[in-house]
Amino acid sequence: MTNSDVTVISLVTDKPRDAICQSVVPAVHRSLSHQHLSFQRQPVTRDYIDWIVGDTDTLTLAIDDVGASSVVMVAGRGADASVSATRLANIAADLCRSFEAHSVFWNGSKQPIAAADFLSAGNTLVEASVARTRVVPRKIKATGKLRASQRGKAAQMDSWMMTAVRAQMNGVTLEEIERMELEERRAKTAPMRLSAWAISFTTALIAAPLAIPLIVHNLVRGEDVRSGAMALGVAGLFAVLAQSGMAPSLPELL
Repeated sequence: MTNSDVTVISLVTDKPRDAICQSVVPAVHRSLSHQHLSFQRQPVTRDYIDWIVGDTDTLTLAIDDVGASSVVMVAGRGADASVSATRLANIAADLCRSFEAHSVFWNGSKQPIAAADFLSAGNTLVEASVARTRVVPRKIKATGKLRASQRGKAAQMDSWMMTAVRAQMNGVTLEEIERMELEERRAKTAPMRLSAWAISFTTALIAAPLAIPLIVHNLVRGEDVRSGAMALGVAGLFAVLAQSGMAPSLPELL
């Protein structure tokens, strides 16, 4: 169900609002009964009154006063817009006669319709209004040319990005790579720097020839825990081989 299935009719009368409120509900019930419709009035919880017509259709009525005149608004919504509009027009016609309305506004139009013309129009006004207010959605189709252009732009963007990445990688020299690697391996915090020096001195106790380059590296290029751990591992391996007798000449080197 869409908004185009809603029909709204406003009646303007010179009767006061209080006089209309006393008899409008029986007037609506009479009109629905004359059309041989089953209906059920809903509890009044707001400034308007609702009915359920049939099983799914709805009818709403509201009353307001504008100066010395009163406005009676009736709105109907149903699965079939033509049936709902015809039913609402019959109800509005009965209310026009009951409350002596002099002007009618159909579906929010700014130009009023004289009550006499509305009563004499019959179903002609209903059919014209339903045909005018029905909305037929337009089908949207995506063309192949648009999709092809989007894919081409995406491929061109990927090509530009890969070209920029290759140019950046080709511009990096071996010296820059070595400098970045050393910077990455260099100890940044105080505990890591102390660990690097502790490893260097431990290596010096086991194998001084291995510890001297490590200490020079720590002084010149910064503390390197990874290089110190590798040197300590090599020194420990040499010490184990020397003590086990598998390499008799290692004690002289150490």
